[in-house]
Amino acid sequence: MKETRTLLNEAMFTNLCKMGYYTAVENNSKNDLYFTKEDIRLLVTGKIVEKEASYAQTNWLFLLQDIGFDNINEILKRSPIFADLAGNFIKQ
Repeated sequence: MKETRTLLNEAMFTNLCKMGYYTAVENNSKNDLYFTKEDIRLLVTGKIVEKEASYAQTNWLFLLQDIGFDNINEILKRSPIFADLAGNFIKQ
């Protein structure tokens, strides 16, 4: 199985928090990879989140770029899906 790594910058993380999914594009194929609250919690705490795109037999690995604790909380506050996660993390 192929592995694709994606580093989420501030804009990408904001979009993910607004939509709840990441659109993976590979070989002219698109697949929406949906994120749960647990996935977002793992990203915010610096962990890698793995999603499988079975159409392309690809494992997508996601990691959140260091965009700052305050930025992460502000993005989460404005998220229609993950707003309840805002303020639940301590500064590292």
